[in-house]
Amino acid sequence: MNKFLSVYGRGGVLMLKLLAGFTLLAAIPISLMEDWQLFGGLAVGYATGGIFCWTLTNRADDGKFDERKAAEQLQQGTLIRIGSLCLVMGIAAQVSKRFFLVALAGYLFFLVFAFVSYVVSRLQKKR
Repeated sequence: MNKFLSVYGRGGVLMLKLLAGFTLLAAIPISLMEDWQLFGGLAVGYATGGIFCWTLTNRADDGKFDERKAAEQLQQGTLIRIGSLCLVMGIAAQVSKRFFLVALAGYLFFLVFAFVSYVVSRLQKKR
């Protein structure tokens, strides 16, 4: 987690705050529906988004290879990201439709928050 957040710099703290805020906002409809397993769906979505972003930040951090090796790493990273997304979301769909939709929302919000935080941290470094 330290390596993942270090790529984002101060944006990593922003990302964690945004995720905490989204989780609190998501707790309201989940508690009204009284379907507590949906919190698990949210955690599954966050974990899948974490895998996706970790593989990207790993590539950005270790970008010191020749062109052929970089292309190979890019292809393997894409397979890891797509494979993990299909596997996890396929399992989430087996639980229930609502579980799948909450996991998908958690995944998408994690990606949006991670990329916004990354851009913010890069813009702050340029100043």
